[in-house]
Amino acid sequence: MYFMTVVVQSEEIAHELITGFMDLGVTMSVVVEATDSLEMISHHVPLFAGFRMMSGGGITRSRAVLALVESAPLMGRMKKFIGRTIAGGREERGFYVVTPMVEGGPLSDLIPPL
Repeated sequence: MYFMTVVVQSEEIAHELITGFMDLGVTMSVVVEATDSLEMISHHVPLFAGFRMMSGGGITRSRAVLALVESAPLMGRMKKFIGRTIAGGREERGFYVVTPMVEGGPLSDLIPPL
């Protein structure tokens, strides 16, 4: 089992990813709104106000798609899907991280039987 995090800036791409993940059979996933740390610090800490030029001026919202993936073959299909979704001339500053998991699953698995 794997824990995959994909961070993108486009709300549209986040929706495409989550829909595609569902089509691939990944049902345990969530989209979280986030703010880039460089943008956060440049807007809220006066000492780092010079970073505003590097961050483009306004605060940009990112989306983190978090998903539990049950197998390595499914992970491979997801990475191909992500590549196809982001390709096609779209500029996307983002990243992904895959972490092997020892344990995970629905919370209902933690409820002891009667």
